[in-house]
Amino acid sequence: MDTNFQKIKELIQESTLLPTEREDLLLLFTKANDQDLEPTLKLFIEDSSWIRKINENYKAKRAALATGNQALWQKIIQEEEAQLKELEH
Repeated sequence: MDTNFQKIKELIQESTLLPTEREDLLLLFTKANDQDLEPTLKLFIEDSSWIRKINENYKAKRAALATGNQALWQKIIQEEEAQLKELEH
């Protein structure tokens, strides 16, 4: 039986992300408990455009951390919160 991680990996591999983006994004999910990946898997199955959205968010966070840009970090978090509120409705 495939794990949630394996299913997410398949969806990411089938996405339009560049190969390097796929690898980077997969690294993010390797650190998670498989059970904790279930909501992400459901989201990716329901709407595969979330793969790109999550990837863009992850890249932006990495850039903000690398540069120490607190204003950018706060902007990313605010955008994340707005997206989560949209999902709840």
